[in-house]
Amino acid sequence: MASLYDSFSEEGKNKLEYLRIVSELSGISVAVWLTGKPLAGSSWTSCADGLHPCFSHEPLRASVEDYCRRGRPSIYFEADQVVYGVMPLGSYSLAIGPAAIWAVSEDFGESYAKSHGLSAAVPMPRVEMNVLIRYMDLIFLHFSGTTVSREEISVNADILDAWQRSGDLEEYQLEQSESDREHTTGIEFENKLLMAVQKGDAAELKALLFGSTPDYGEIGSFSDEKNKENEYLAVSVIALMTRAAVAGGAPTETAHELGDVYLKRLARAVLRGEPFLSLSYNAMFEFTELVRRAREEKSSVSYVDACKEYIEKNLRKNLQVSDIAPALGLSRTYLSRLFSQAEGITIQQYIQKEKCRHAAQMLQYSDYSISMIAQYFGFSSQSYFGSCFQTWYGMTPNAYRREHH
Repeated sequence: MASLYDSFSEEGKNKLEYLRIVSELSGISVAVWLTGKPLAGSSWTSCADGLHPCFSHEPLRASVEDYCRRGRPSIYFEADQVVYGVMPLGSYSLAIGPAAIWAVSEDFGESYAKSHGLSAAVPMPRVEMNVLIRYMDLIFLHFSGTTVSREEISVNADILDAWQRSGDLEEYQLEQSESDREHTTGIEFENKLLMAVQKGDAAELKALLFGSTPDYGEIGSFSDEKNKENEYLAVSVIALMTRAAVAGGAPTETAHELGDVYLKRLARAVLRGEPFLSLSYNAMFEFTELVRRAREEKSSVSYVDACKEYIEKNLRKNLQVSDIAPALGLSRTYLSRLFSQAEGITIQQYIQKEKCRHAAQMLQYSDYSISMIAQYFGFSSQSYFGSCFQTWYGMTPNAYRREHH
């Protein structure tokens, strides 16, 4: 891939022309450069003046390169409003952006350009996350021959990794306010998100966030100061996620402790002048994961209990794990792992233990012969029954009967 740009061959020029077309179609600037090398002679941008924020602002370029080195396409939030789609192309780094997740003012664009060492504002169109991903997919497919799935795209929120994603959560979290009930689109979207968190369903959450999200203007304004409004929205996200997690079955104390942790992180971000958006997304997905783990633990207990109940009802049979797992709708490996983690012994050992426990009761309270008891509980022979019994009771069936009959 590097040779295409190093020599700017005809094929390389065609690749650059493709990037220019994508930029024109999307209205979003594109920049590509040789990772970790001086820009001169090894960089290109669709910007008319040849200047791009990644070229004029070293911290931004370093951050983009860092995510490209991770080897997969990423959504990079530079600030609460500003987003880039970044990806590695061989030894090159590519950035699609800047774009805005909600409409920004002309003053903001000028301020952004100035803070990034640019004399003129760079186009910063509003773009929905699913649209940005489609453009990333087009470019990645053209250069690598493979498509980009949502699951492969990471986001610059370091608490979570492979499955954390981004979206416009802060645009609609205050839709529950009674003063804004007319914003039905925002309310419906918020409720869907809360339900996804409540179910512990990260996949559904991703689908919502990568779908069509409400515009910021649909939500309304709650402060004349943009940063203060973002702060209010972040607080709302944390509060709503905490309640959704508790409703979904997460431990109440743990959910509230996690909410307190995020409020403290938010306070530090406010003091440092850091963006809040990634923090809000982190909260959403971490609360979702908390619910998922809680539900999995509860389901594990219920599966183990169901396994024990099945064994109890079929104790006289020659039971195998391969018989039990399908009856419970589980795979043999998964059921075996759940059971061993919960009980500290294998399912087969538990079956043997339960047969011996019931056999011990018959040895104590009946006069049936040992061979008949062994046959009754499905042991292959009296000697095998004796060996198993001694494992669990430390004595032979005969000795147990003499001592307890």
